[in-house]
Amino acid sequence: MRHSTYLEVNLGHIGSNFEKIQELAPRAEIVPMVKSNAYGNGMVPIAQFLVRDCGVKKLGCGTLAEALHITEECPDMKADLIVYSDTELHDSDLRQAYLNLNITPVLAQPRDLELVLKDPTFKRMPLIVKLNTGMNRLGFTWEELEPFVPRLKERGIEHLMTHFARSSDVLKPGDKTHRQMDEFNKVRTALLEAGVEIRGTSVSNSGAIEQKFGVEETFVRPGLMLYGPPSVTDPISWNGAQCSRLVTKVLSSFHVKKGTPVGYGVNVTPKDGYMVVVPIGYGDGMFTYFSGTKLNVNGCDGYIFGRISMDVAYIFFDPEVSSKIKVDDRIEIWNHDNRVITDIATQNKTIAYQLMCGISSRIPRIYKVK
Repeated sequence: MRHSTYLEVNLGHIGSNFEKIQELAPRAEIVPMVKSNAYGNGMVPIAQFLVRDCGVKKLGCGTLAEALHITEECPDMKADLIVYSDTELHDSDLRQAYLNLNITPVLAQPRDLELVLKDPTFKRMPLIVKLNTGMNRLGFTWEELEPFVPRLKERGIEHLMTHFARSSDVLKPGDKTHRQMDEFNKVRTALLEAGVEIRGTSVSNSGAIEQKFGVEETFVRPGLMLYGPPSVTDPISWNGAQCSRLVTKVLSSFHVKKGTPVGYGVNVTPKDGYMVVVPIGYGDGMFTYFSGTKLNVNGCDGYIFGRISMDVAYIFFDPEVSSKIKVDDRIEIWNHDNRVITDIATQNKTIAYQLMCGISSRIPRIYKVK
């Protein structure tokens, strides 16, 4: 664990982002994604905040284990938990959770739907059915779903959904996202014409919501945007506040001459400079490929130097910076401006999702409301 290196999570920013999402989708019910430890920000406190302060009635999990963790930590929480991928339906012991708790699986494979329709103990469980409209990850094609239509007429579908593969691109008529939407509508129409009742629908993930695409459905499912960063980054249109602030400190600092070796490997300074050692490394989520990443500290431009080790990293500055950055000064790797984490991700040819989810359990989460 750490003390002076921490992730400060502002719940108030999440609340503000939630309100902005509702403005983009005024008629839809918001189903926030809290999977992967709420994108690295802390699943339980964020789930509690969303239900208590934002009035959320449904939360999205990636795995059954995540949903069980929430129910164990929050036994009085009045919200339905939806498991979107790793449902564990075919484990006879684990699937009892769907019968005894407020947890519902997304049915995305023929064997899952067959199990639920055949097992009489599941006869009252609402059916959430996912369509594969072109992402080709999980979900039913129409050819796979059509044989189930006679039995679906008896039960109805509580929630019909799909997932867009390229909604983080700027949308254009006829593109992949529009074709997926057309396929979704085609299957929806076929089900309705066959007499299957569909009580709710959803298609929009963060990128689609940012572009107001598919927001007229019953639900929207924001993930990344709820926590601040945009999904569509060229250009950025989402003005959400980055909920977290990754803070560390100056552990040590010293002047270096050109050619000075620093750290593991053969990494020598390219010129005279000022080196700052910070107590955050790949054991904390500061990935090794961050080497070379440009940062601004106390108004001074520097970059991560050499090999990042498990426990520390180095930031290289021009020599004159030494009067502005001292030992024990606080350093923000990213702050509440969503452009900062997006820029770091872009520099490293990755995405903000990975940066946030990568913060390890060694980094304490500190929660603030304002």
